[in-house]
Amino acid sequence: MKKLKLFTDLIGIIFGAAIYGLAVTGINIPAKLADGGVTGIALLLNNLFGFAPSITSLIFFFSLLLISLFIFGKQAFLRTIIGTFSLVFFLHLWEGLHIHFAVQSLLINSLMTGVLSGIGCGLVFRFGGSTGGTDIIYQVFEKYFQIKIGKSLFLVTFGILIVSLLYLD
Repeated sequence: MKKLKLFTDLIGIIFGAAIYGLAVTGINIPAKLADGGVTGIALLLNNLFGFAPSITSLIFFFSLLLISLFIFGKQAFLRTIIGTFSLVFFLHLWEGLHIHFAVQSLLINSLMTGVLSGIGCGLVFRFGGSTGGTDIIYQVFEKYFQIKIGKSLFLVTFGILIVSLLYLD
């Protein structure tokens, strides 16, 4: 029974990462929309310097994965590794397939990416996973500094979005 639950959890994490990756490469990148977390940093570096989001995400994710392993243990690490590498895989896959479905309306693009990103990340979190990245930083802040995840998420995301104003029209 435990193996079946773990298997369904991992499938849910992978499916959620696929949806989230599709939102990033299908809408955020072509519409030049900002995002938070490591993905937001990757989009920022893509727009400012042309770096591929899959590669920059992988570099940041790898560093933060090591932190996850040492601080949160093997079980959380396994789920984070599946979520992280699934997201990187799907970012690379969708980039290579050139799937873009952004439209001319900033409002519609924002709503579409919000819904898809929310569904994708929601599935990842629902099945006990993480896409790595700044999720790990938020968890560290909560564990060691008693700063709630919502507050640290807001502050880090706000900072990334402010810097993203450098490339947004």
